[in-house]
Parts: sequence; structure tokens; C-alpha cells
Amino acid sequence: MHELFLLLTFLLPSSQPIFAQQDNQVIDCQAEGRPVIVGNGAETGIVVQNRTGVIIQNCTVKGFDLGLLVADSSNVIVRNSNFNDNYVDDNSILDLGTWLPKGGMMFHNVTNSTIQNVTASNNVQGIQVVNGGGNTLRANDTSRNRGWGIRLLNSTNNRVEDNTANYNNRSCPEWGHDGGCESAGIVLVNSDNSTVVGNTANFSGDGIYQGNTAARASHNNSFYWNTLNDNVANGVEATFSHDNRFVGNELQRNNYAFWLGYSTWALVSGNYSTGSRVMDCRAEHSSNIVLDGNTFVDCPQ
Repeated sequence: MHELFLLLTFLLPSSQPIFAQQDNQVIDCQAEGRPVIVGNGAETGIVVQNRTGVIIQNCTVKGFDLGLLVADSSNVIVRNSNFNDNYVDDNSILDLGTWLPKGGMMFHNVTNSTIQNVTASNNVQGIQVVNGGGNTLRANDTSRNRGWGIRLLNSTNNRVEDNTANYNNRSCPEWGHDGGCESAGIVLVNSDNSTVVGNTANFSGDGIYQGNTAARASHNNSFYWNTLNDNVANGVEATFSHDNRFVGNELQRNNYAFWLGYSTWALVSGNYSTGSRVMDCRAEHSSNIVLDGNTFVDCPQ
């Protein structure tokens, strides 16, 4: 009977959240006998706060308001884990700059940390980095959320590379079912000096959405070799921003491949665009937009 109890303890999902207790702790859900942590629709599944050097791996966390929160920490690694099926809502327009500690996982006030090989789907958002810097998001799958796949909010000097963020769409009464409604594969809000490279963001509201007001614009970022196809609105929307570089991206069958209204000093080079439903590039009220070697030759104001 004791052996059966131990077996069931190992196999059955746990409902108790995990809290990091010390610096340099390794939270390995598989090795600890609780590979699946299932919530009741509230709280947070795993919490790391005021720690350094913590590693989180081999965890599946679902059914919570927020799957994982890492806050006020540094040198954290999150890898090989699944944060699907946490908080989700739909049928309203999202506010790009709002505080939204819900969904898959969030870094808040986190620096010099890594998120790698994480899946975060079927949430209102997949991965968020808020007020953080020096972080790397690599080889994650944040597809099929009802809002954002990846969002950087008030964060600088981050690297977003080789992630998949497809089918991040949303419905709202104003724009209809899967009408976009401020959703996107990758979002940057007031987030500067970052590199977004080699990602795929297809079939979303926007592929990459970078600010929608002057106060929320993101500057001096590099967007290299991303695939941004079949989005409801734009492949890239980067309004009110300056000194951004868009190089070698593929943007097919969007309304606009690039929407660069009110932008200045942007380099748009070596991009491939075809099948745009409205126009390849539009930059109304902009200045100093440099076009070089794209499949389109004009970006009218």
C-alpha cells in the first residue's frame, strides 16, 4: 500500500504552488515528482522573488491566473517547461501598455536571465518581460494565445531570438471574431536597444507590434531575419519610433508589410514582401526612412 501511495503521489498532478526558497535553487518538477502542477483558476503556479541563480526546468504548469512569476531577481534560467492553459480571456480590445500579470509567465524587474525551450500557449499572453533588461528569450513557442505571444514592456537591452509566435489573435465587438484587437506575435512597448532576430510570427493580429503612441514607442531596436506572414493587420507596425533597423525580414500577405507612421531615422533593408493586401510600406508623417534592397522601392508618407 505504501508503494502504491508513492506511485500515485508521483503520477497525479499537484495543485500546490512552488516558491523558490533560496538563491541558486534548482526547481526540477520532473525530478521532484510533481511534473504537472494544476491550479484552480487563481494564484500563481511557481514564484521566484528576490533570488539570483535560480533554475526552473521540466515543469508543466496550468490552470493558474499566472503560470510563473519571476520578480526582482537576476541570473535566472527557465527552460524545457510548459505554461499552457493558464488565464485567458477574449472579446475585448487589449491595451498594449497595461499591467497584465496573467497568462503563461512573466519576468518583472528581472535582469540577465534566460527563457529557453518554453511552450506558453492557450493563455491571454505567453511570455512577458516587464521592467527588465539583459534577458534572452530563445527557441520558445508562444503560439495560439488570445493576445500576445511575447511582450516586452518598459524593458531594454533584451534579445528575442528563434521563437515561434503564430496564431496570436483576439476577438472584440469593434473588429469582430479574430479581428486582431491589439494582439500580436511579438510586442514591444517603451522597450529600447533590443534585438529581435530569427523569429516567426504568422497568422496573428500583427506580426511585430512596436508601440502605438509617442509615449509607448520603442527606439534603437534591430529586427533581423524574422518571418511575418498572413497577419490580420501588419507584418511590422512601428509607429512614433526612431533609429530602428528592419533587415532581411520576410513579410507576405499582410495588410501592410510595414506600417511606420510618425517614425524617423529607420533603416528598411533587404526585406522580402509580396501579396500585401493594401501596400508594402506606408510611413505617413515620417522622415528619414532609408530604403535599400527591398522587393519594394517606395514607402509613401
